[in-house]
Amino acid sequence: MVPDSPVPGALGPAAGDAGAYHSSAVRKRAIAVALVGALVGTGLPARAWVPEKTPRRGLESAVARVLSRRPASASIPAVLVRRGGRDLFALRAGTAALPASLMKLLTTTAALDRLGPGFRFATRVLSARRAARVPSLTLVGGGDPTLVTAAYGRENYLPHPGDPAPVPVYPGGFATVEQLADRVRAAGIRSVSGDLLVDESLFDRARTAPGWDPRYLRYEFDTGYLSALTVNEGFADPKRRALLPEPAIGAGEALRAALQSRGVRVEGRVVAGRAPARAVEIARVLSPPLSEIVAYVNRWSVNYPAELILKTLGARFGKAGSTAAGVAVVFRTLERLGIPLGGTVMADGSGLSLYDRLTPRAVASVLEHILSRRDPAGEALRASLPVAGGPGTLSHRMRRWPTRGNLRGKTGLVPHVRTMAGWVRALDGVTLVYVAIFNRSPRPLDLTGPLDELGLSLARYPMD
Repeated sequence: MVPDSPVPGALGPAAGDAGAYHSSAVRKRAIAVALVGALVGTGLPARAWVPEKTPRRGLESAVARVLSRRPASASIPAVLVRRGGRDLFALRAGTAALPASLMKLLTTTAALDRLGPGFRFATRVLSARRAARVPSLTLVGGGDPTLVTAAYGRENYLPHPGDPAPVPVYPGGFATVEQLADRVRAAGIRSVSGDLLVDESLFDRARTAPGWDPRYLRYEFDTGYLSALTVNEGFADPKRRALLPEPAIGAGEALRAALQSRGVRVEGRVVAGRAPARAVEIARVLSPPLSEIVAYVNRWSVNYPAELILKTLGARFGKAGSTAAGVAVVFRTLERLGIPLGGTVMADGSGLSLYDRLTPRAVASVLEHILSRRDPAGEALRASLPVAGGPGTLSHRMRRWPTRGNLRGKTGLVPHVRTMAGWVRALDGVTLVYVAIFNRSPRPLDLTGPLDELGLSLARYPMD
């Protein structure tokens, strides 16, 4: 997590404006007024709001209690709870807000719809000819966000002793630079008299996305620099202590070292270039299937693969391998699926951008689509959301009945923003879809408790 910074224009006045933050008492009164307004908007008379009389009113009362207490009351909430396609609770549900990593739900839903769960990225090595000695090799990036060195994979993709959820990131395994080098040698190549070219031309050369805080790339490294050819998720070492300033060059250097350790001499340098027009493929490695990559993205809220997936959508189905082209594909795809996107602003694929905006209704519609979809893409999407007490961002949260193993939720965190959205099976066996977005939070990490309390209230419905 990077240090907090102001977020202009998110659900309220700018950080420097008078009235941006209210006292607890004023905030409680504002929430009460909003709740009454929401009830009037549904056609129910104000006198019907007696929380003890009906399960729905009990839920409204429970949510209102969460929102009226600090630290939730120091933020600007937008909350929606739906059951069977109908609202149970709505507060600013149609207001566009900073969504943080809830944006990943849009990216991964569109990707699995367009590419399919079995899609695999390919990283290839090309040469002008097959021979023991060749004038050059070209390493061609296919947008794979999972290509790693063996050391990085052991450190970051495999479980360690003491892990709360000792499962591998990619159950089916992952491709390494060393495997690619083995296949180059197996093709009969023993020396390269010239350079090792690195070709990242599938994507544009924009290394970041619009609206990213520069600190994302300086402190705890929320993401790496973007490229169609990269290694180790853009990191320079397995411990993630530094970033590769030029990912394609870094990938080429890793391959060169792996080749030379296997007796394949590369006499030239690693340089940026394009594959020759008539070059033949010498070797390739494939990523894990997209279903496993999406599980990594959503379960652990990982930013880098989400961004490369978005650019891949632009490269394959749009006009360019760019963020903007990928966003256009996501919009077309979700609109075809019937997702209402009014108020949506999508500046990246991960939700890091401070320009991003989503309404709770849009997020809830995506979740309802995921729940109702009966094909392998739907199965992969449902499985990708973290489950309370299971592997992912909820491994240490809501680990008791009735949420453990029952509630699923995609989490989000950027400066001054905390979010969570998903679904939970209530006590009566009916699934509730929920979206909770808190903007302008002075200390967003403190919202873990209120979000968990909200999840417990939903899981206990209609008891609470």
